[in-house]
Parts: sequence; structure tokens; C-alpha cells
Amino acid sequence: MRLTSLVDCLSENLTSTSKTRHSEMSDSSDSSEVEYSDAECFEALPDDTVEAIGSTESAIRKIIRENTETTDVVKYIRFTNIPPAIADKFSLRSSRQMFNRSTRYMIIKLLTGAHETATWYLGLAVQNEIDNMGLDESIRLLGSKTIQGLFCRKEADASFGPTQPVLGRNPKWPTVVIEVGVSESYRKLRVDAEWWLINSRGDVKLAIIVSISRKTPNIKFETVALDPTVNSLRLQRPRYVPKIQQTITASRDANTSNITITPAVPLTIGFEALFCRQPVPPEHDIELSPDRLERISKNVWGEQKF
Repeated sequence: MRLTSLVDCLSENLTSTSKTRHSEMSDSSDSSEVEYSDAECFEALPDDTVEAIGSTESAIRKIIRENTETTDVVKYIRFTNIPPAIADKFSLRSSRQMFNRSTRYMIIKLLTGAHETATWYLGLAVQNEIDNMGLDESIRLLGSKTIQGLFCRKEADASFGPTQPVLGRNPKWPTVVIEVGVSESYRKLRVDAEWWLINSRGDVKLAIIVSISRKTPNIKFETVALDPTVNSLRLQRPRYVPKIQQTITASRDANTSNITITPAVPLTIGFEALFCRQPVPPEHDIELSPDRLERISKNVWGEQKF
């Protein structure tokens, strides 16, 4: 199936589904934003995405096995015609999944050592900052827990959320998520980040993107959040627009081996975004220093054999 046809079909099915599930959202604009976000997730895939039919579990596993054996980079497989009964029980280590029950489309992201290294060390850095404030019992490490949105369910690479329920927010959603991939899939990472923000209607406060170059020692760290100042429905614009808050790049010079962090500032996770409350001094925002980002990058490049 051609990519454009797949996306058109997905959008058509999502629109039909939204008519029957409209009551699950507070208003129609919320539903249309989610429809658009879901469709983007299935469209914004890198050129080397594998297309396959997944009508049986054995067929799914065969395609995955073939591609796992032939790749050393994060790869996406887009399956069509997956029966919900199979999708509901399907699980696979070293992968992330996104599934739409009404359309029977599934995206499986196959992971690599560099991907896992970046996820692990970034998550550990965040956890260390939480521990240093003595707040380790206030935050749950949700990992790649599967979360059901309005139409699709999805797994992040890593996620965090408050231990105690917060009045007015749905406790199933994390507050901060991490999405990791290679530079060729940057657009996919962006729309995945936006999926969390839009589907949760702002319960997910921050998405962190880690885009790893497959050819050179270069990593881009970004944070994305909803911009609540944009509140216009004109021209079918979303009520809340995802906006990049920070972009920090780590790179290593091929001749001198010097590592540069640009700009040389910390990657910041707002305290209120993570904990859903104002900090009480000496509590403070989580700041991953340039030195910390350099150490994370070194570990990723070591895994890549750079």
C-alpha cells in the first residue's frame, strides 16, 4: 500500500471512529487534533521503513526477525491488517509499538544498542537529579509502559510520572517522556513527541527527543512542550501548538576528538512539569549540565564504535 493511500485511509477511519467516540473528549476540536496527530505518526516515517502485512503472529515475527538480523540502526516496520486479538497479546523485547485498533495498523520500532544506551543514561541522569533532592519516592519510573490514547496506544522509550494522583489530571499519563531515534527519523521523533502532548491534552508536560546520527558522533537533544498561548481554531489550527523549548547538540571533532556542546547550557526539565507542583526551596528545576550531556554522548558513541 502506498504511503499516501495509507495515511488517507487512516485519516478516514479515524474520522469515522471519532463520531462514535466523541463523548470521550471534551470537545470536537480535541478530537480533530488527535486525529491529525495519529495520522502524522503513521506518515512521518523514514524512507527505509519496511511495509508488511501482519495478519498472523508468525508472519509478524518472521518480518521482525529478518530485519533485526540485517540492521544496526533504529528501524521502523509498518504492519497493516493486524487483528486486535493478536496485537493485544503481542510483545517483543528491544522494540516499541504503536497500534490503532480501528484501522489495524501497527508501527514497530526495532531498537539498537546505541538507542538503549541513550535511553538508559538519559533516564539515569534525570533520576539522579530527582534522588539528589530527596524526591525519589515522589516520582515513578514508568519506562516504556503502553498508554492508550483516544484512538491509538503507544509506548515511549522512557517516561516519568508523579507517584501520587494530582487533582484534575488523568493518572495514566506520565508527565515527562523520552523518545530516541536516529537522525534519519527525526521527523518521526517530533510527531511522536507531539502525540504525547496532544493525546494527553497537556497531562504530558514535556517530551525529550534524542536524535542520534548514524554516521558521525553527533547527537541532538531537544525538549518539546505545548504552547498554551496559541488558542486559535482559525484555519483548523490546533488549540495548543507543540513548541521546541531547547535544542542542544553534542558533537566530537574528527581531528582533535574534542567534544563540543552547543549551546553550552543545561538541558532543563521544569520542576512543575515533572512533579505537577511548584518547587519548595531548596527544590529546583532538573538541569542536566553540558558535562552530563557529554558523558551521555560518550557512552552512546562508544556503543556505536565511533
